[in-house]
Amino acid sequence: MGSSSVSVGRLIGRILVDWFFLAVIGVLIYVLYLNIVIYLLPVSWKNLLLSYDSVVRSAIIVTIGAVLVWDTGRRVGDYISRYDNVRGTVLKFVLDTVLIVAILIALAVTFEKFGLSVAAFSGTAVGIIVGLAAQQTLSNVIAGIVIIMTGRYKPGDRVTIINWRYGIIRVMYPHEGLPNGFTGTIRNITLMFTELVSDNGWVYTIPNYVMLDALLIHRNASPFKRIRARVDLPSSVDPWAFEERLRGSLIDGRIKDVKVKVGETWQSTNLYQAIIEVLADGKADGEEIKDRVLREAIRIRNEMSKQ
Repeated sequence: MGSSSVSVGRLIGRILVDWFFLAVIGVLIYVLYLNIVIYLLPVSWKNLLLSYDSVVRSAIIVTIGAVLVWDTGRRVGDYISRYDNVRGTVLKFVLDTVLIVAILIALAVTFEKFGLSVAAFSGTAVGIIVGLAAQQTLSNVIAGIVIIMTGRYKPGDRVTIINWRYGIIRVMYPHEGLPNGFTGTIRNITLMFTELVSDNGWVYTIPNYVMLDALLIHRNASPFKRIRARVDLPSSVDPWAFEERLRGSLIDGRIKDVKVKVGETWQSTNLYQAIIEVLADGKADGEEIKDRVLREAIRIRNEMSKQ
């Protein structure tokens, strides 16, 4: 409890120091601007620039305020993420949204100082720019808000992302049918992108609108896993006896059921192929279960072949 209090105290101290220095920087920038305008520029330029003094002040305040909100949100979000990654991510997202809304309001107030006609013209120009140039950006932001509000996924979830549109790769054994997607763990959700750490260690940055449109396979939330493996058996090994021994060897807390089917018989008539289907707990690692199944199958096959 004491260390947590110290950490909170340090966090507040750093935030206050940042606020103080940024406020000082803002004042110095404004004073420098006034000195340049009053003492270094011609009278004609001075009168013109001084008429826009309120706009300069608003620009400085908006800039400094944006930096303050962004820095404070980053520090507080990182601190909360140490204890609750989901809430930390949500807080960062909300603060980013508040920051954008505040900047837009400040710009609207600033435009209003020019008069109604200029404000209307500026609003029209901004609308055209948003409609043409920022359409994809707004799609990402809106998709991010929907993802956060609905809780479709959160940091720490292991998922497979499938798009466009939800195809299956048809390949030969041993992989059979595979979803055409990327599998990994969600690391972070920002206003624009979702970060995914793949099973191979790569970090993917995916636009939020793609994530909202994609089919997601939630790996940690699976109620069960069905795993298939194949092994060649000599014709002397009875498939019923093989199935019984394999079931008795594998069934435990993670593996619920085992079935063996005869898939193919080879032309030599000395071998046949056994298809092993395992029903496992949803939280079990599929590759680990498959490895265990094949090891046990090979061991039992060798023992039964010698009998």
